[in-house]
Amino acid sequence: MANGPESGAPAYRWIIEALVIVMLIVQVMAWLAPAPILAPIVASLHIGMAQFGLVISIISLCIGIFSFLGGALTERYGALRILLIGIWLLACGEIASGFTNRYGMLLLCRVVEGVGYGLMIGPPAALVMEWFGEREWPYINTVNSMIAYLGLAALFAVTPRIFHALGSSWHRTLTCYGLSALFVAILWTVLGRQRPSSIAVGQTTHSRSSLAEVLRMRGVILMSIALFGGMWVFQLYTSFLPEFFREYRGLGLEEASSLTGLLPLTGIFAAGLGGVANGIVGLRKPFLWPMAILALIGYLAAILLTEITGISTGLVLVGIGASGGLAATATLMMELPGMTPAKLGPAFATIWAVGYTGAFISPILGGFLVATVGLRNVLLFAVILQVLPIIAMYMLPETGPGRRSLAMAASPAGH
Repeated sequence: MANGPESGAPAYRWIIEALVIVMLIVQVMAWLAPAPILAPIVASLHIGMAQFGLVISIISLCIGIFSFLGGALTERYGALRILLIGIWLLACGEIASGFTNRYGMLLLCRVVEGVGYGLMIGPPAALVMEWFGEREWPYINTVNSMIAYLGLAALFAVTPRIFHALGSSWHRTLTCYGLSALFVAILWTVLGRQRPSSIAVGQTTHSRSSLAEVLRMRGVILMSIALFGGMWVFQLYTSFLPEFFREYRGLGLEEASSLTGLLPLTGIFAAGLGGVANGIVGLRKPFLWPMAILALIGYLAAILLTEITGISTGLVLVGIGASGGLAATATLMMELPGMTPAKLGPAFATIWAVGYTGAFISPILGGFLVATVGLRNVLLFAVILQVLPIIAMYMLPETGPGRRSLAMAASPAGH
């Protein structure tokens, strides 16, 4: 599955990785930028919680739809071309959202962002698999997992400050994030490259590599189920936790946002440590389903406990559980039997499409139920779906090189 020994890998792969890093940062910031400034947007547009939930989750719906299209197009036209289309759509949609004064127009801009986001889901993993050797995959996936959470942590930390610095204008705040995405789109247009050898490989294997084949892979099916449940809960919590802390714990806008920021901040370190550990140990599953159990405990603690110390501990557990296995997830997908760079784009598009479908439904459904059962109960009921990633990830096959050592150790016992 590797593209060759690391010693012969081109140095330009590090330019590609740097581009992936900045893209991941602006990607997550563009998506969730409205969450820390929920109250001003709701007041300005005269909308309810359910309508605001749609502002966040409409992108998830678009991802669920267009990541499938992106996967098919990536296989046909190459990862780089599809990524470029996606990043430009994301940037244009985010900039335009800063000039809207009506709810319908804001939703339309968010749809454009979501289409771009969906097209961008598969290509980064395919480019990593093309440009880097097999031994490097766990560590590159570790860095990318950390960077995604770095962008999320930065979002909750700086958005309220940007909001106040720009005259308490949510329009200018969203435009600011859009301009950063535009800058990254220009960088990819100028510096982005597809590895020549991988293009040739993709052309020769195209007839044997199809979305239909990917959809039959057991590992892809189980990972899709896991991400559906995990992202349902995670999206709901990251969307409404700042408001929960304001309403039920009496915190201010900045304090509530900063407290929520503990989750992604912890995720940065957990993604790094978990990724390095799974690379050293050579096993993937110990960093998957046990992490999902930690997240379950953390979600409950963040809602049920009332002291800041207990809430913070719960958020730390969620951060560890949600991010500690990200590198293992990406690496396991790359290591599945029969996986190739041409198939990896559609495979990632599939699992994230299912995952983001859950992320789309949860804020909308949760927003509608808030008026009936209350935000606290909505968050508590949602935790039930966290059981899905625990079960599905437990059933995944082990793909890491360390499985050979386990098999050898178990063999004498069998005699």
